Amino acid sequence: MMNISKAIASSVGNGIADDALKDADNGFWLQALPQATQLAWQRRFYCIRWVDRLAEQDLIVQPDGQKFAAFRLAWQQLCRQGYLSDDLQQWPVLQQLATDWFQTDPAGHQAEIAAWDEYLAAIADYHQAHLVIASLRDYEVMLDRLAGSCFQLLPDLQVHQRAIARQFGWVDQFYNNLRDLYEDAQQGVCYFPTEVLTQFGLSRAAMLDLSCLQQPGYRHLMQFWVEDYLPQLRQQHLVLLQAEDLSPAWQRLTAWFGHRYRRIEQVMQDCDYDFVAFAQQYWPLVARELSIQPAARMS
Repeated sequence: MMNISKAIASSVGNGIADDALKDADNGFWLQALPQATQLAWQRRFYCIRWVDRLAEQDLIVQPDGQKFAAFRLAWQQLCRQGYLSDDLQQWPVLQQLATDWFQTDPAGHQAEIAAWDEYLAAIADYHQAHLVIASLRDYEVMLDRLAGSCFQLLPDLQVHQRAIARQFGWVDQFYNNLRDLYEDAQQGVCYFPTEVLTQFGLSRAAMLDLSCLQQPGYRHLMQFWVEDYLPQLRQQHLVLLQAEDLSPAWQRLTAWFGHRYRRIEQVMQDCDYDFVAFAQQYWPLVARELSIQPAARMS
């Protein structure tokens, strides 16, 4: 199989982890599937990764950049017109989406079109400098808008599976936030709700400058977050795992993602919730595992 990180044009991140390794881990399960299935999923992963990276570039690399906003306007024009006019040809991702959703059966792809529109709106709202999430409810709204919409974009979903795939996205986003605590802190991002931090005597600033690791409330915060809140989230939103008619691709995805989630939790607990130590141990572990793990082990 073509390396997933190359297939979707991953970029190297600024933290200990990089997009290429993340994407290789996220897409490792694909290599056991037929080539046509791999290519369909890679096309969709590419679009999702591309717009996310475009927004990050405007936020981190070129602050106050307007490339993502320009792309979003171009997408809205495509939706109004229903076809890719000459002035939109500069956006390769729009060319791909126009081919997938607008050229053949737009009415049959309204769910994906609506999910993509929602995903772009969520990216615009949550890729902000000095983002503050006030409450746990606000955090759950973010999980739903960002990851819920994203998971509804993925291939091989039957109509009745879209809602439970959206719920699965909530859990996936939570684990990604947990995994990326150190990388996000380096970039000035904290997704912990203010009300939860305050409950344990912590602040957003303490999470970003890492002084939280020396504060007595930090470990209690993480125990609540991983041992109390996360099990509730899993119980409510991992309904997809009980579905009996999932496609082979989704069966592989859920099996591998379950493995990823257990790995994240295990390393985080082994590090006693020190997210700096976690990042230093976790990513070399992922690299080693992906280099030796046969695809058959994913089932």
